[in-house]
Amino acid sequence: MEQFDFVVLGGGISGLGFAKRVSEHGFSVLILEKEDIVGGLSRSLNHNGFYLDFCAHRFHTNNKELLKEVLSLPDLKMEKHIKKSRIYMFGKWLKYPFEIQNLLRAMPIHQSFLSGISFATNQITKKFRKTKDNQSYKDWFIHIYGKRLYDVMCYPYTSKIWHHDPGEISADWADQRFQGENMIKLVKRIIKKVLTLDFSSYNLDDDSLAPDGGPFYYPIYGIQELADSLKKASEQKGTIIKCSSNIKSIDTKNKTVVYTNDGVEHTAKYNDLISTIPLHTLYKLENKHDEAVEKALNNISYMDIIFVFAFLNIPRVSNDHWLYFPDKDIIFNRSVEFSNWSPKMCPEGKTSICFDITTFKNDKEWQMTDEELIKRTIDDAVRTGYIKRENVEDTLVTRIEYAYPYYDLEYKSKLDVIVRGLEQDNVHLLGRTGIFKYNNSDNSIEMGFELAEKFVNKDENKSIYNYKIKNVSY
Repeated sequence: MEQFDFVVLGGGISGLGFAKRVSEHGFSVLILEKEDIVGGLSRSLNHNGFYLDFCAHRFHTNNKELLKEVLSLPDLKMEKHIKKSRIYMFGKWLKYPFEIQNLLRAMPIHQSFLSGISFATNQITKKFRKTKDNQSYKDWFIHIYGKRLYDVMCYPYTSKIWHHDPGEISADWADQRFQGENMIKLVKRIIKKVLTLDFSSYNLDDDSLAPDGGPFYYPIYGIQELADSLKKASEQKGTIIKCSSNIKSIDTKNKTVVYTNDGVEHTAKYNDLISTIPLHTLYKLENKHDEAVEKALNNISYMDIIFVFAFLNIPRVSNDHWLYFPDKDIIFNRSVEFSNWSPKMCPEGKTSICFDITTFKNDKEWQMTDEELIKRTIDDAVRTGYIKRENVEDTLVTRIEYAYPYYDLEYKSKLDVIVRGLEQDNVHLLGRTGIFKYNNSDNSIEMGFELAEKFVNKDENKSIYNYKIKNVSY
């Protein structure tokens, strides 16, 4: 029987952050990770000399203490970038997030005129509307930008990503992921750029930054370096991390976890259990029978994601960190070119691109074969003029389950039931997947630190269910 203060289920960066912080205060920690490396969604692959992330994870935070601590992690080298991204619409490459004047200029003239009138009218009338009426993402967006721009800016891309109408998605998702423009600054910027004829071009060679082109940090060999540095910092303080572990069962009454590692079955006893794994998985491992929790679990879902990687025999395709594709006839939502994040991630003279496709398991995309996904992805990328077919020398497909918590309009009431049912008997939920909170990598680490501090400070309320994401951005 192994004995630990904490057993952490899942070796993602929230669990690693938690382990780092509590181990620094003398607590014993065991982390059980099913993959052969740590990192969770923030891990990297190495394919024929290419370093590949699951899309890409920029590290950015307004928390200066968190940034200082992360940048001082052992063996971690991160470089500072200024974000650059664009979106493919109307057959053109527009800055993303949008600059309104460039968006209106790219539209057909009648659509541009009506959208401009709608935007201006909305700025006048929205002060008379109550923000509490914004129940859905659709409500939230129309409140800020107006109905016409919602139809152009929001509906196509959001409905494509989530496979649902934005009117069916909770406004909480927008509150956690975005921050509304300061409208006075926005209007001043628009007027200034129109008067000075300061318009960006619509081609991939344009090197101008988007309005929110703020700084972020990124490891030179991919996000795996961040996870590995958290792992090393934790292990230096005594944390034991076992990858390739398969959890067999959890006994919350006797506070034990049965798992296999290297073909050997182990039993670990804990004082507190920290779960970063999917809620449905945790419930099954505990072998509980709670009708209310089961009903709620049956009615919430995670979205899965497919990554199609393309390897090209040229140094660079564009100079963007992200490109977005809202057209429903293009199978992928977004692309990331890793040589723009760090030249070290690709062999000299070559580049790699990650195309992501969000899906639920019963959707047609998940049912497609790897060969079908590759053909469709390359065909669509060529059709947009993004890449040339003759430059593609290799491809790879990876599928990831439980990638995104899906926020329907009633998710919060259902999640309340689930959390109350699972956070009992010294069980604590943590992380993007573990507590069903759509956050960034910096928020995940910060969340792990915050839960650890509750134990260090002997806080009576150790749940971080109501943790507020402190750094929201596009």
